Amino acid sequence: MVSFTASLVAFATIMGVIAMPTEGLTEATVAKRSTPNGSGNNNGFYYQFWTDGAGGTATYTNKAAGEYSVTWQSISDMTSGKGWKSAQPRNITFTGNVKAQGNFYLAVYTWSQRGENYILENYGTYNPCSQGQKMGTITSDGSSYEICTVNRGNGYIQNWSIRQNKRSSGTVTTANHYNTYTAHGMTHNPLSEAAYQIVSTEGFGSSGSADITVSSP
Repeated sequence: MVSFTASLVAFATIMGVIAMPTEGLTEATVAKRSTPNGSGNNNGFYYQFWTDGAGGTATYTNKAAGEYSVTWQSISDMTSGKGWKSAQPRNITFTGNVKAQGNFYLAVYTWSQRGENYILENYGTYNPCSQGQKMGTITSDGSSYEICTVNRGNGYIQNWSIRQNKRSSGTVTTANHYNTYTAHGMTHNPLSEAAYQIVSTEGFGSSGSADITVSSP
């Protein structure tokens, strides 16, 4: 995911829902109906929403507490989610559902200038570790996870933990994953470098919808 600005058009900041396009609308009108990129605080949680602007539409809605919903149609790339402004070794609980036609990720996600971390709980057809450097496996929260790194170029590295038993609800013991990254010498520690930590829904080359609620003790 590419970092995006924190500015957000006022009418779309918190609870506004922008309708998905219907047949007969012009391309310019459709573009205006998609939620603008943005980030901020909502009901005690930090949120992020971003699209690459290369095609498709997406609508993001902040709900009560840690809940959010997102729908996307023929999207090139979109990320969304709620969580916290700083990364901690939290036990993160998430509940909800994802329905998608094509590729998507549901993950505990952190972003930094040096790279990204994905604890991937559910996904579509594409396994990112198929193109990555394998770093072994760990067992956590009732499942085995495949660990790998993916070099995105120019020194930008993704760390991945990919759950074998996919799920859309559960608890993630993030410390188990972050400690494994450190033990394997994997670059950029999310606890010291991440700009935020969210439960993210990402869609790319796909259409779908999700409603997710995030919490932590």
